[in-house]
Amino acid sequence: MKKITARQYAASLYESIKDSKGEELNQRIRNFLGLVKKKKNLKLLNKIFKNFVEIYQKEEGTLNAEVISSRELSGRVKTEVIAWLKNQTSRIASLEEKIDESIIGGIIIKFEDTIIDASVKNNLKRLQRTLTE
Repeated sequence: MKKITARQYAASLYESIKDSKGEELNQRIRNFLGLVKKKKNLKLLNKIFKNFVEIYQKEEGTLNAEVISSRELSGRVKTEVIAWLKNQTSRIASLEEKIDESIIGGIIIKFEDTIIDASVKNNLKRLQRTLTE
């Protein structure tokens, strides 16, 4: 018998709950967890959750992005980052902001498996490598 992958579990969960609400939603989640337990795959729950979030965001047209900057971003910059992400992914982004003064300036944007590093620190490192070659 073929094993069920975390991605397959996540896709099944999404399909079973996408139009559910209230008690029906709760019952479907309980049934899903019961199935995972019955199949002795509880160790996959973290991977199932991660895959579920990816599937949910893709299907619902949303995206979580992490933005790292040396100081708090202005509203205008946040709006520009969200617009840029929408242009790149065709999805509506929500931003999680982090402050890291060591990047000196600029920003780093992380979403899905992508990292855009437009920090001053990274640009200085690239310049240093270029000058020393």
